[in-house]
Amino acid sequence: MITAALWSALATGTLLIGMALAYRNAVGPKWTGLIMAFGVGAIISAAVYQLVLGPLIEVKGNFYVVGLGLAAGALTFYLADKWVDHMGGAERMDFEGKQAGGSGTGILLGSLLDGVPESLVLGLSLVHSPEVSLAFVFAVAIGNIPQGLGGTAGMLGSGWPRTKITRLWLAVCGLSILAAVIGYGVATLVPDARGAVVDAFAAGALLVMLCDSMIPDAFEHGGNETGLLLVFGFAVALALSLAQLAK
Repeated sequence: MITAALWSALATGTLLIGMALAYRNAVGPKWTGLIMAFGVGAIISAAVYQLVLGPLIEVKGNFYVVGLGLAAGALTFYLADKWVDHMGGAERMDFEGKQAGGSGTGILLGSLLDGVPESLVLGLSLVHSPEVSLAFVFAVAIGNIPQGLGGTAGMLGSGWPRTKITRLWLAVCGLSILAAVIGYGVATLVPDARGAVVDAFAAGALLVMLCDSMIPDAFEHGGNETGLLLVFGFAVALALSLAQLAK
């Protein structure tokens, strides 16, 4: 359980790196978008390799199980995201300060929603795997930097004080770590919880999260090079997965 918390802290703590970079105005919107594109590619690669291909092999022909898991995860995230939007968190990732029209609670819930599927996967996987997927941790960590960057820049632009922004990101990190611990606990108490359906469910939620929260902003701000960085992120995460498998 402590291991799950530590790996989650490593993966989600990069939100604070993004926040610190935004405080110093060290990275402009274009590079934030490009880093986000790289992170999107890495997360897609890790999700497909770890959460879809593995379950497809595990079910031995019962592919509909994986399909149902993907659909359930996607629908669950979609409905939760609609609820968060209604709560005032629709513009949580906006680079230009539209958070001013939302609510602190909605932005907190939305930011947490974006990180929960990743943290649960980390916690669940550590129970049944001798070592954590470095590709997945890498993908989540890289993806969180531009989230912290873009979200912080927008909140600063909307007039939020730095103390409030810092408290929000610390809360997101803390609750994401808690989600990883909960995932670990569930997998320990219910061994069947780490199976094809759960993996596919997490993959469905992750993919919808990317389409809703990261890909639009990446292409809006990254420009023509966005697609290149996305593919590069995919390739790097795939190389890490294959290198770990070859050991």
